[in-house]
Amino acid sequence: MDIFGILWTEIIMKPMVNTLTLIYTLFHNFGFSIILFTIIVRILMIPLQVRQVRQMKGMAEIQPKIKAIQEKYKDKKDRDSRQKMTSETMALYKQTGMNPIGCLGPMIIQLPIWIGLYRAIFKTVPPTPEGLANLSTYLYKWNPVINQLPINSEFLTMNLVDPVQSTPRLFMIMLPLLVGATTWLQQKMTTFNSGDARQQQTNKMMLWMLPIMFGFFTLSFPAGLAVYILFSNITGIGIQYFILNKMGLGIKKDNNETNSVIIQKEKNSQEDDLKDDYSELHGQNSRRGNKVRSRKTRTKKGRRRN
Repeated sequence: MDIFGILWTEIIMKPMVNTLTLIYTLFHNFGFSIILFTIIVRILMIPLQVRQVRQMKGMAEIQPKIKAIQEKYKDKKDRDSRQKMTSETMALYKQTGMNPIGCLGPMIIQLPIWIGLYRAIFKTVPPTPEGLANLSTYLYKWNPVINQLPINSEFLTMNLVDPVQSTPRLFMIMLPLLVGATTWLQQKMTTFNSGDARQQQTNKMMLWMLPIMFGFFTLSFPAGLAVYILFSNITGIGIQYFILNKMGLGIKKDNNETNSVIIQKEKNSQEDDLKDDYSELHGQNSRRGNKVRSRKTRTKKGRRRN
């Protein structure tokens, strides 16, 4: 277990604490340090976010094929059929280059960042003299913040070390609401329409469950962590809108256009079928009418002859 503790300290905690403190030396404001740190992390994660969107878009496109495979083996419960269904599904993933786990990349990467930042805030702005002395074990020797300790944790009248529920009433109400709203918007922007009703139901549930969950948990988070999550969402929304859409990976626009084209084609096909049916029926009626008229004509001519 010691090796994991050493790796956690050297790879996560020390770089995070030193980055926060170095930014603090520029602005002398711990809140700005967290915001700028958030923007840096999100910029570094742009390749992962691009990959995530491509994976989600690809998964939505192949969902009808996956559903077809499942329908193919729907009534077959034997082991061989289950294995064949799994093999065909994996072959489809391999053929299209899709990976269901690839959609979770940014979330998995951010999880240790959230945990690390939670601990880094208390390490950087310790509430006790003993904690301040322990901070020196996390700082690199060349870090100039050593001459500026202790760090001021006040930001917009709230202490970033305190839980959100202990901040002034305005922030206690607004921070959870803003975290929930930005989480919902970011989730909405990265949700594809799928032809599978079950997948659509799952997407709809996740669209509302995650924002509510994050908004509720924000109350017990340190205010500094809540600020990080809020600006991480805002930066992610900006990246999604201005960068990914320009790369042709826009979600709602593509889906709406695709759905509109499909719906229009279906309408045109239905109209053509109705026209063909009407023409065929009209032709049959015309032929019947001609036969009836020809019979009447022959009958009249026969009567005249008689």
